[in-house]
Amino acid sequence: MMKFIAPTVEAAKAKARRALGDGVAIVSVRNLPSGDVEVSASDGPAAAAPPAPVEPGYGDHTRQVLNDAAQRGAPSTGARLHEPLEQKFALDALARLSSELSGRPHRAGPIDLSDRTARAMADVLRPHGLSDELIAAIIEGARLAEVDDDLYRLERGLAYAFDYAPVHFSPMTPVMLVGPTGAGKTSCGAKLSAAALMRGATAFIMTADVGRAGAIDQIRAYGDALGADYYITETPHEVAEALRSKRPTGAVVLDTPGVSPYDPGDFAALRSFQEATRGEPVLVLPASGDPEEFKDWAAAFAEFGARRMIITKFDATRRAGAALSAAFASKFTLAHFSQTPFISEGLIDATPDYLARRLLAGRVGRIS
Repeated sequence: MMKFIAPTVEAAKAKARRALGDGVAIVSVRNLPSGDVEVSASDGPAAAAPPAPVEPGYGDHTRQVLNDAAQRGAPSTGARLHEPLEQKFALDALARLSSELSGRPHRAGPIDLSDRTARAMADVLRPHGLSDELIAAIIEGARLAEVDDDLYRLERGLAYAFDYAPVHFSPMTPVMLVGPTGAGKTSCGAKLSAAALMRGATAFIMTADVGRAGAIDQIRAYGDALGADYYITETPHEVAEALRSKRPTGAVVLDTPGVSPYDPGDFAALRSFQEATRGEPVLVLPASGDPEEFKDWAAAFAEFGARRMIITKFDATRRAGAALSAAFASKFTLAHFSQTPFISEGLIDATPDYLARRLLAGRVGRIS
């Protein structure tokens, strides 16, 4: 019997069919704490498969709620809720979302989310470009705050909306940095290596991003400055050979070429590098950009197998809504943030506290 893990039941079953054939027998299905689904399967005679777990329809339901509200006359995203009728429709939509998330029955009319705190919090978050789905989740979590404090409310909301887990190094599981061109993967690789060296470990940096202008010089400069071993690897075979011959014992980081989520060939090549390293793909995205493009990118890399995200270039923007909304839509765990181009200053471990302070920076007034 073999086990297959994927974001959805159907994706896990597809993996099982590719590995064991169309006659595969599904033995069991269970939800994992990470949010993924584990399917146990065998190529023997089919047994009665247990019912598949009900998958959360959070994103679809949220969109439906907001679309329903829009059809009834709710204001579009970013509109200020001045008119009583508009306010009623928008808050009613959020109340329906709240009831779905919390399991509480929904009553007609603006309830839970109709208070001043919810409206003021939405006013703080919308200018950052956060999606309505993410704002609704943050407000839902903020209601769990036991202390009447703006920062604490927002921290609780962000802790509710996201999982947080920094990258952990193991020579058996290299960190494979993936993402679009220009996201900052090479700099992130150097910063992760620097963090490992500061903890007394060794660092082994590989780059397969040899086609980008200046990429080889950049990785050499980083490796020399850090005193870390670095290798230029053009093919998956060269990556596998470097790992086999050098047998690294500390942090192993592979910087991959930027790929397009719309090009299956790019992802096929990326898959070859993953198979060569057996590494963990970690998505790197800049903080700001086109929200819909970012959602497409996140969805594509989530399907590829990435579960954690590093958000870069916080120093170059005041609005991180595109990356955060994409992470939320595809259920990414937040790993690190980068707010400086300087390698010596490293990455920041992603926490609700940092995000809350970042989102509240420059905000005049209270959330009350």
